[in-house]
Amino acid sequence: MSLSQTLQTRLSLATAAMVLLTAAVLTALATTAPASMVVAAIALVLAAALLSWLLLRQLLRPLSGLEANLQALQQERVQLVEERDDARVHLEEMEKTLARVGLEDALTGLANRRQFERGLLEEFNRAARTSLSLAVIMIDIDLFDEYNDSYGRMAGDKVLRRVGSAIRDTNVRPEDLLSRFGAQEIAVLLPGSRLDGALIVAERIRKSIELLDIPHSASPTGRVTISIGISSVAPQRQVDEPETVLREAEESLAMARSAGRDCIRTVEDLRKMRGQA
Repeated sequence: MSLSQTLQTRLSLATAAMVLLTAAVLTALATTAPASMVVAAIALVLAAALLSWLLLRQLLRPLSGLEANLQALQQERVQLVEERDDARVHLEEMEKTLARVGLEDALTGLANRRQFERGLLEEFNRAARTSLSLAVIMIDIDLFDEYNDSYGRMAGDKVLRRVGSAIRDTNVRPEDLLSRFGAQEIAVLLPGSRLDGALIVAERIRKSIELLDIPHSASPTGRVTISIGISSVAPQRQVDEPETVLREAEESLAMARSAGRDCIRTVEDLRKMRGQA
């Protein structure tokens, strides 16, 4: 019940009580006062009560209007709060989307180079703190420029998407980071992995691309293949740098391309070639 309705009810009850009390008093006096005076007094009291009730009712009408306006304002406030909350949720979703887009390659859906470099730094520091290792796999689509020349850019984009999907489907772990590192290069970050484990993953990836059996007339094999370079490190603070493991993976990849492509080379092969232990 609104405030105006409450006041009106209480006013009606007070008026009725006053009338009843006055009637009781006049009834008690009726034994000594003339009947005409009693009737006149009763009529006067009733008239005064009625006038008072009507006057107060008129005074309460603006209060009813104010209450109606207040309720409308409260409803509007509730609606504004809901709209604000909806806008906040929408803004948070947009910020998450923008953040994801800023760290994702639009063509393949893999992480982009920026996210890879950020992830490499984080995992490198974590490995240094926990005395664990990490590995980087660099993948290059062999003779990709020649493929684009033969089949067109749209076909090349399709190959990139298929290769990215195939690598994603090779049972990589949730913590592994797949990234489109260059135009036709894909990098895989393997936290906690040693060279032997990374080599198993790399061979599985190479085989998955072979099984796609995508025709490539400019390739000696007649199909799309990949070359892979692998580097691994158990980083030590103030000794190793994340740029080093990345550079060694790229150099191992270059070694694989020089060896005829469609093969894997590791940092150990690189060191042997350089005559290192």
